Amino acid sequence: MAARGLTDLSVERGLLSEGFDFVIGVDEVGRGALAGPVGVGVALFDLRALTAAEVPAGIHDSKQLSAQSRQEATERVRSWATAAAVGSTTPAELDEVGMTMALNLAGRRAMISMLSDWADPRSEGHCSIGSEQNGSGGSDQNGSGGVDVDGRAASVGEFPDRTMVLLDGRHDWLSAPLTLDCLGIFGDCADLELPPVRTVINGDGSVPAIAAASIVAKVARDETMIALAEAHPHYGWESNVGYGTVKHRQGIAELGPSIHHRRSFRLSADSRAKEGLS
Repeated sequence: MAARGLTDLSVERGLLSEGFDFVIGVDEVGRGALAGPVGVGVALFDLRALTAAEVPAGIHDSKQLSAQSRQEATERVRSWATAAAVGSTTPAELDEVGMTMALNLAGRRAMISMLSDWADPRSEGHCSIGSEQNGSGGSDQNGSGGVDVDGRAASVGEFPDRTMVLLDGRHDWLSAPLTLDCLGIFGDCADLELPPVRTVINGDGSVPAIAAASIVAKVARDETMIALAEAHPHYGWESNVGYGTVKHRQGIAELGPSIHHRRSFRLSADSRAKEGLS
């Protein structure tokens, strides 16, 4: 049975009563996988428009939805959200800076892509769901940007006034201070000034704005891993999307890690002693 969609907008209404005009839902995907990128989905909403209408059917924590339901829900998010995007961090980048900074970078890439798509009037519905590994989505990441007084995105890198970010989970990895070893990887993303962030435990299963972000992130990352499985068929990524199933670990034990594996993770007992053969 498909999971029932979320309908309670009390958190979003609370932000509106506090004086906020926009909310950005944020959620990550792929944190515990052995291979593939870690991704972050972001979904921007005008709070007045959001709270004046019903939540589209099927919006829920992506883990509670079937693959088909997630695909259908993604299309609804495209037309429902003011703008949305997905950013990611490669396994090599994750290995270099660690998980917290990898999530931070993916989130910043997603935000810049989202603002770029919103700024471009040619973007259909001002919404784009991107899944490129560098998180750029084809956008200019030079740090220029914003939203003008009419509410239109004027350029990239600035957020509308009175915006609140709602981040799923307990730990705020999105606005964590940047470490010195990450600056060479972050590039212009390091200059992005984020809006205030609030964490919401189980936000993807209770707050529609965050659930929307979780859906686009999950769909984009799954599509990436399924595509990679064609060139790397021994690990079962078409079904496990990079997580540590028996088949995946057996493939690592037999062939060693691929270029898409996270070398800083414990992959198998002997994988570090092997060269990647795939």
